[in-house]
Amino acid sequence: MTLGLTADDVLSTTRAVRKRLDFTRPVPRHLIEECVDLATQAPTGRNRQRWHFLVVTGKAQRAA
Repeated sequence: MTLGLTADDVLSTTRAVRKRLDFTRPVPRHLIEECVDLATQAPTGRNRQRWHFLVVTGKAQRAA
C-alpha cells in the first residue's frame, strides 16, 4: 500500500493516518534525514534546542 505522503505530510498528519503506515518496510536514509530536519523546526522550551537524534538501521541493534 502506497499513500504517497511526503515527510512533511507524515509528520503533520493525525495519528489515525499514521496508524495505517507500513512499519515493516525499510525507510530510505534520505527520508530519515529529512524527517530529522523537519523535527528540528519544532519549538523547544526556552528555545534551548538541545536535540539528540540516534538513527539505528541495523536489525540486531534495533532488537537490542
